[in-house]
Amino acid sequence: MEDRNQELFRQYNIKIYNTYRIRGAFILETDKGLKLLKSLESSKNRVEFESILLEHLANQNYPNIDLYVKNYSNEIITEDNAGGKYVLKNWFPGDECNLRDEADVGDAATNLALLHSMLREVPINNELVQFNTCTDLIELFDKRNRELKRVRGYIREKRKKNEFELCYLNCYDEFYDQAIEATKYLSESNYLQLMKEAIDRRYVCHGNYTYHNIIMLKQNQMGFGNSRYYQNSEALSAAGLRSHINTNMATTNFDKACIGVQIMDLYLFMRKVMEKNDWDLDLGSMILDTYTETLPIDKDEQRLLYILLLYPEKFWKITNFYYNGKKSWVPQRNIQKLIGIQEQMSRKKQFLDCLAATLD
Repeated sequence: MEDRNQELFRQYNIKIYNTYRIRGAFILETDKGLKLLKSLESSKNRVEFESILLEHLANQNYPNIDLYVKNYSNEIITEDNAGGKYVLKNWFPGDECNLRDEADVGDAATNLALLHSMLREVPINNELVQFNTCTDLIELFDKRNRELKRVRGYIREKRKKNEFELCYLNCYDEFYDQAIEATKYLSESNYLQLMKEAIDRRYVCHGNYTYHNIIMLKQNQMGFGNSRYYQNSEALSAAGLRSHINTNMATTNFDKACIGVQIMDLYLFMRKVMEKNDWDLDLGSMILDTYTETLPIDKDEQRLLYILLLYPEKFWKITNFYYNGKKSWVPQRNIQKLIGIQEQMSRKKQFLDCLAATLD
């Protein structure tokens, strides 16, 4: 680390033994455990919102979260001599959750249910609620549907179409029909009532519960386990936690956390897992069963989960990337993604049919 940052470090009550540069941040070995230092990428109000959530979890003895470390002035945000703003967080050595490992997936599903059970009745004031509520799904679906139509129209009008565009038009109708069907079901569901309950009762979603933010802790990872500098000096007590909690996991990066219907986290996690595993029916059932063993979900939440999974989000993402990118050349990877979601369509339909059968 450059000498100009030494003044920054001196504002914290830690002793630093070593530093490592990673993408967009620094890892610090300290006398109080592993820390992550990164520049401030959001507003002060947003950081305060995240800190309230993390402190709320810590007060309930939820283990292994990237709590903000306050400086000597008891502030979360610290400035260096050049006026740059930084935050320091607890960090953990380990591997990202392996979505092809059933044990990892099951542990992550249990962890999510436990996280959700603790992120209820969070003490958040009305101002923070106003600026940290999840996007309205009805508006979001409508916006995405308009974009799908706009891109289809653009491609149709092109005289010379590339491989991606021909493939896109070939599969467009089926995916668009799914989008319209999901939007219709959403408008007929109790989604608005679920959102009202979430706001009134301060239910919080992680917002980005994917494998990147679920760390499977390994004591000897990169040699950390053999160094006293990586052992947290103030370990969280396990008292009061449910007996099935996995303390060998860390949950990180709450920067997209928001007040909303928590089933949206389960949807995102399930979709990522299922796409990686060709919509394996048994694996999908295991995720649902494992989650509901810790935190049951009602029929309205199940219906919303079905609607979210029905909506062709991956197709919309590919569409969005194409429309906002260089249209004269589309990466082969995006063509492969488009072909891949077409090939998975029948398997996905089988899973959705099974899920729909539970709603009758």
